[in-house]
Amino acid sequence: MSYTELFTFNKKGNAESLGEVGNAYRGAMAVWMEVEKRYLPKFIPEWAKRIGDVNKDYSRTTDFGGNGIQEIWDLYKNPDVTMVDKIALGSTFDKVVVNKEDFPELIKAFKSFEGKTSLKEQAELIEGILDDEDVIAIAWNQTSVNADKWSNFGEYDEETEESSPYNVLEMEDHFNLFEDIKNKEKNE
Repeated sequence: MSYTELFTFNKKGNAESLGEVGNAYRGAMAVWMEVEKRYLPKFIPEWAKRIGDVNKDYSRTTDFGGNGIQEIWDLYKNPDVTMVDKIALGSTFDKVVVNKEDFPELIKAFKSFEGKTSLKEQAELIEGILDDEDVIAIAWNQTSVNADKWSNFGEYDEETEESSPYNVLEMEDHFNLFEDIKNKEKNE
């Protein structure tokens, strides 16, 4: 079964696996569908309109070739979206990192987010590292069916048969969720 992977970054900045939460569908996809229901009007795909199948509940996550999923992701920038929902939604984005000082707010948001998601289980994993002095940040790979960005980022070492991990202190191909939210609020 697929799963959502959580990674920590140690004081040297290197990514390390924290753990996994079963069924990746309960991660990003569930969050996207939940915020879609809360903030966007009912979605009916063009193909459903053509065949007269307009009474079912459809999600923009299945709008292949359209911009439906982007409409969901754009809610992150919408000032009418609650902070809890912005944090939950933003945590599903590629290349997102949360620094340790923001863990309490992240955990609170994950526990407060309503819906059938794995966020509460993810919050438990994060709570387990609150006192770990070697942890400086956290990141996600939302679905195990793809290669994660964090543990296999660098060059492959034939001797160890491993790739070097992403280093959050030395590399710049990531963004900080809480800094990004604060910057967006300043510009509103």
